Amino acid sequence: MATKGAFRVECPHCGDSFDADFWTVVRGDRDLEVKELILSGEFDILMCPKCSEMFQHEEPFLYIDPTRDLLAFVMPEAYQEKKDEWIARMKKDYEPMRAALASGQGVSGEPLFLFGLAPLTAMLETDRDREEETEVMEFMAREDGLQLLPVQPAAARRLDIPFSLPLPAGLKGRAAALKAAQALRDRNDALPRVKNLIDALAALKGDDLPFLKV
Repeated sequence: MATKGAFRVECPHCGDSFDADFWTVVRGDRDLEVKELILSGEFDILMCPKCSEMFQHEEPFLYIDPTRDLLAFVMPEAYQEKKDEWIARMKKDYEPMRAALASGQGVSGEPLFLFGLAPLTAMLETDRDREEETEVMEFMAREDGLQLLPVQPAAARRLDIPFSLPLPAGLKGRAAALKAAQALRDRNDALPRVKNLIDALAALKGDDLPFLKV
């Protein structure tokens, strides 16, 4: 679950200083209300106890979603001025946690280092769209008696393809997956990530499927 820490902040409207709670760790797969605050732009919005004005104040936090193999250090946008210094510091902090996160949280990919909420929000919005398209594709695949195998989330983002891969039952390999994806596209050509999947499969050499989740 999400964890919080207290930080001293100054109201940009009246200059009053006060202690405020901030999320320091957000679990995207569990803390759905907090995730929605990020998506809606309401994350870390404070109200000054003296003048009652609202304002947003950024503090570093860790965003984790094992279901999407996502771990991101999200730092205030102002830290961008010393980007290399902050990334080096975050990498150093991450090393002692690497093994624990891989075994306990199921996060095996390399961490992302983001500055400001905008990059994280954009990624989460795109992932949400990808999830919706994946659900449509999976429904069609099951109707056709196809099996579905999970795709590495990082590969799905890089190639802009669904989070799963359709295959004819009992078959495996690139050629079989390409045939299944093409059949789904023929049924519904309004799924752009299925088209991207066809392109990605067609570009592969050999019959291996390197972007499947092990």
